Amino acid sequence: MTSSSTQEWAATELATLDLGDGRRNRRAVQIVHRLLDRPGGLITTVCDGPAEAKATYRFLSNPAVHPDALRAALRDATVGRLVDEPIVLVPQDTTSLDFSAHPATAGLGPTSGGPDGGTGHGLHLHSALAVSAEGVPLGLLHQQDWARDPTEAGRKHQRKERPFEDKESYRWLRTVQAVEAAVPADKLLAQIADREGDIYEVFAAPRRPGSHLLIRNSQDRGLVGEERRLWGQVADAAVAREFEMMVRTKRHLTMRRARLQLRYCTVTLRPPVSGTHDPDLEPVTLTALELREIDPPRQEPVHWRLLTDLPTNSVADAVRHVRWYALRWLVERYHFVLKSGCRIETSQLHARDRLERLLVLCSAVAVRLLWMTYSARVHPHAPCTVAFSTVEWQVLYRHQQKTQVLPPEPPRLPAAVRWLAQLGGFMGRTGDGEPGVKVLWRGQMRLQDIVTGFLLTSPDVGNA
Repeated sequence: MTSSSTQEWAATELATLDLGDGRRNRRAVQIVHRLLDRPGGLITTVCDGPAEAKATYRFLSNPAVHPDALRAALRDATVGRLVDEPIVLVPQDTTSLDFSAHPATAGLGPTSGGPDGGTGHGLHLHSALAVSAEGVPLGLLHQQDWARDPTEAGRKHQRKERPFEDKESYRWLRTVQAVEAAVPADKLLAQIADREGDIYEVFAAPRRPGSHLLIRNSQDRGLVGEERRLWGQVADAAVAREFEMMVRTKRHLTMRRARLQLRYCTVTLRPPVSGTHDPDLEPVTLTALELREIDPPRQEPVHWRLLTDLPTNSVADAVRHVRWYALRWLVERYHFVLKSGCRIETSQLHARDRLERLLVLCSAVAVRLLWMTYSARVHPHAPCTVAFSTVEWQVLYRHQQKTQVLPPEPPRLPAAVRWLAQLGGFMGRTGDGEPGVKVLWRGQMRLQDIVTGFLLTSPDVGNA
């Protein structure tokens, strides 16, 4: 783990950025640095004065700043973090960004996700997040956004008859292919998706060796050579193992321990016969896994059906794949940080292209907040200097410990992250668990204000 203060993180994330002008590249790094220091702040509050704010607005309005170039730089930085990761998990998911409060923004479309449950006005966003096998988010590998055509509203049934390449669902295959192209071939790659990604063409598409899928099943598909369909086949398999695992369900964001029963078997899926599909599709052989909760509490019980082409030669392999699927939650947390932490939906920029540029820059902020949150849990012995500059950790230590005497060595990362969370309102009581990303972004904003005050009154800070 290398040093990653906010300034260093911004420079690393955009190290390969090429916007055709060094001044634009430097401006992009500076904007990300400002956003990292004060996630969720308005442009006028994160910038250092009116001149910098004006330059930031010019940057976001500049047609020479292409969002794909910004995303390519974030992808390169993520690939650089994969060097020591033999296994790369990549959950992907879709969310909608609602800008109904700013209906004048040009280039947006219906999202069917407005705050009142009605039709929203905004963008759809599909992201693929690289995650280590230990569960630490490492960065974005691919992202695409789009606005629906308002004239297409209410034509869902007609869209089903379109060729696959013309459907919104094609984004899943496009993302699978883009991620596979980005991740080095010496890595074991597992791309993870929820039920929306259960698309036959995704499973049937060719992939390189070592590239695999792990997708939650949504359709009771037909099987080659079997009268029973998929769900009945896996439900009749013998119980392979009972074990406990920390889980989340859709309606309950806090984790809980569940006792689970695992079944799995090999199946060969028949190509679909309804709808518009390539007539040359071949049967696909996969491993089907079913996970059911035993004696669930009065909450939504865990019941997962998964399909994968990962090698599953033992019960241990099957359990490992289930645990990997549980990490799909992290891409949802990434979208949550974009919306609630970076507050991208409160932006008052008046054109889609400007929103897209800001969205990509905020992505670097969201990834760092997630990385810090989970690194502190997975790497308890790492020094805090992997996430804090010298000034930041010294000021944080002095403020939280109520002392001017600094320790001989920087504290460990979990301690510093906990102090940062306490600045954001984390109580740290027995039973509170580990601090989450929400209290960290609040703490980060407070820390920068405290650092500014200390630098004005204590010029020795950062010189120890």
